[in-house]
Parts: sequence; C-alpha cells; structure tokens
Amino acid sequence: MEKQTLDLLQSLVALPTPTGFEQDGMVLLGKYLRQSGVDDVSIDLHGNLRAVLNPQAPLRVMIEGHCDEIGFMVQHIDDKGFMYMCPLGGVTVPSVASERIIIQGRNGPVYGVFGVRPPHLMDAEQRKKLAPQDLRDIKVDIGATSRDDALQMVSLGDPAVIDAGWHELGNGRVACRGFDNRIGAFIVTETMKRLARKKLNVALHMVASVQEEVGLVGGQTAAYEINPHIGLCVDVTFATDAQDEDQKICGDIRLGDGPTIAVGPTFHKKLNAFVEQQAGKAEIKLQPQVRSRGNGTCAWAMRLARSGAAVCQLSIPLRYMHSPVEVLALDDAARVIDTLCAAIENMPADLNLLPQGVL
Repeated sequence: MEKQTLDLLQSLVALPTPTGFEQDGMVLLGKYLRQSGVDDVSIDLHGNLRAVLNPQAPLRVMIEGHCDEIGFMVQHIDDKGFMYMCPLGGVTVPSVASERIIIQGRNGPVYGVFGVRPPHLMDAEQRKKLAPQDLRDIKVDIGATSRDDALQMVSLGDPAVIDAGWHELGNGRVACRGFDNRIGAFIVTETMKRLARKKLNVALHMVASVQEEVGLVGGQTAAYEINPHIGLCVDVTFATDAQDEDQKICGDIRLGDGPTIAVGPTFHKKLNAFVEQQAGKAEIKLQPQVRSRGNGTCAWAMRLARSGAAVCQLSIPLRYMHSPVEVLALDDAARVIDTLCAAIENMPADLNLLPQGVL
C-alpha cells in the first residue's frame, strides 16, 4: 500500500469505534474523502458516512463496509469503584480476561483492566475455569476507590474497547483489535478516492455503515434510501488456515491467497461472474467461499432492501475474529480495493442482471 493509504488505515484502527459510537471513525474517513476530491460527502441521521459519485446515472451501485467494532458499555459500578460491563456485539468473554480496556469517559479516555483472580488462590477445580465465561464475573479496575470516585471519571453507558493496537507480524501480516470491520470501511473509502476522478457509467454510492454488529442497522437504513440495483459488500471472513478443522465449516480460506467471493443463493451469479471477470483481467486471484444461506453481513441488508439488489460479497480472510488480536494480510485488503475499482470502472450502464433463461 502507498504510505498515505496505510496511514489512513492505521489512523482508523487506532480510534475506538464500538457499535453505536462510530463517530470518530466516520469523521476521519469523511475528511479524507473531501481532501481526496470527493465533494458529495455527508453523515446521515443514523451516523452512516455517505458519499456519491455521478449521482444522476440510472444504474445505482452501493459499496458498503461497516465501521463498527465489538466493544462494551459500563453497566454497573459497585461501592468499591469496580465496574461491570455489558457487551456491544459478539464478545468472546474468555478472551478479554486480563486485557486492558479503554473507556470513553466523562473527560476523555479512562484506562482500566479486566481483573482476574490469581490462580494461587484457587483450588484445582477453580483453576480449570481461570477465564470467566460471563462478563458479570469480571471486574473492570480503573483505580477508583469508591463508586463516587469512579463516577467522577465515567458514566453508566460509556462505551469501551480493548486496548490492543497495531502490531506488524511477518510477511505483511498485521494484528490489531477491530479489523472486523474497520478494514471494510477503509476499503470502500479508498475505492471511492481512487474513482473520484474517473469517468463512471454508474451512480456510485459509498456507505461506511454503523451498528452492523447488533443487527445490520446502518446497512439496512442506507440501502432503503439509496435503493441500489447492485450492492457490493466488503467485510471480513474466517481464515481457516490456522485451525484445519474449520475448513469443514467454512472451506479452505488462506491469508495471502487473495480476497474471497461468496458463492450461494444470496449472491447474484451474473454479478459474481462480472466481478470475477474484471478481477481476472487485473490478475487478481479470488478465493470462492460457499455460503449456503443469508449471513450476518450487510450484503443481506442490501439483498432485501425494497425490491432487492443484486449483491456480491468480497471479504478479507481474518484469523482470530472477535478477539483482541485479529490478524490479516495487507495484500488481501489491497486486492479488494483493486477488484472494486476494476469492476466499477468497467461496469456498463446497461449491465444485464436478469437470470439466464428468463423469457
């Protein structure tokens, strides 16, 4: 990736953007688009970042990546000043034991830890359950000495995320909290920037959506208003190269072997064929991934919006999803950008999406 592009990604994942509290990420991406020559940029009522190129064209294409990550909210503060959190999205509770946490407090970030009981003080049976299974069993310690002291720093309902940042691994792989799915929001933003000065045959609507992790909320509301004919969703998917047994569930998906393209009844065969053709011309390898039914991404939201869009899903293989150490290959992300740009730049205004054999 170019330095400016990589800088944007690093800046985005450094920001806390838990579901329902994505605004800092949206502002960052919106400013980047405007500085890149995309003039029609806005944040809608729900918090979605929206941008459009060539809006008068009859064929509407929506590219979407959600900007929220899993996180927490302050649920309860006890008399000693310890806090208990509730989850925002699909938190894997044992993975957060002994992790650091950042709370967006009254006057800025408040740092704390998910404290766990020392194993020395447990009997043999208790040590088998060293990592608690329920957030109600893990105290968050921010150093407060009482409930009143804690309330000087935080409020009930304040959002929080794990304090785990960007770490480069070998062979162009990176570990970071919350790649799911700030990487998708980053990709559609960078795609929009690259296409800003191109002559397009279609109206291109970009959405960095909110609250995907709690029900595809932003994707649904934006797709309803845009009413796209074509929806191109960018999300992460399960890499199965670290645990071979997962291949029987999700297929053989490997980091560094390129983005995946979803195959199944939700995804439009002719649109998939067009995207694959354009990727092939650009010498980009796509990994097919079988999905037998509608899934938990905003491709589903676009598929069902109003009379329904033809949808294609491109995903970045990700190891250790919904943990503080998600791992991906930067080359896979770069290839999604290249694939989207090739498909959209070469998409004809009269692309025939009717099924084969229609009378």
